[in-house]
Amino acid sequence: MTPQDRLRISIASARYVEAIERDDQDTLDELWELAAKDTDLLEAFNEIHTGLIEERDAQTTAVVAEAVERHMPSAEIVRASTGPVTVADVALELFKYPPNRMPSEAHQMNERLRAAKDELPTELGLPGLIAWAEAKFGPAPAEYWKAFRQTALKVRMRANSEVEFQLAARRTKPRPEGSP
Repeated sequence: MTPQDRLRISIASARYVEAIERDDQDTLDELWELAAKDTDLLEAFNEIHTGLIEERDAQTTAVVAEAVERHMPSAEIVRASTGPVTVADVALELFKYPPNRMPSEAHQMNERLRAAKDELPTELGLPGLIAWAEAKFGPAPAEYWKAFRQTALKVRMRANSEVEFQLAARRTKPRPEGSP
């Protein structure tokens, strides 16, 4: 793509965004006619649309979350995880829902782990988890590591189910009639 092409697409994209903001249907129709003949321009408009949709979705999510937090203080807003499950994710869950009769040393360890951004190991067998965690973070009571492991499994399963749900919930293109 030449510098003139980039400039032409940039100018058309700016006109496109401006027409959307002004709700100028005539200009939008004109620009879409140009894009129908120009794949680079069409790609630019599609990218703009994708960005606008993502922005609108983020704003909607924030407004709904704020309303729920204000009007339903006992409700918990579950946000989709954005990466691998970390030690801090598990420690936060343990902080919110502590098991009964944990010694004070366990609560102190949990408070330290709430700041740990380390990814959980893939294997969560109790002996291996204890060896890994104590080498990395120091000793804690056995009851704490048992509770940590149970919570880690629950948090990881929740994160995996969210990913699977998102994959299942994606829109697909309609199939032509008569297709299986």
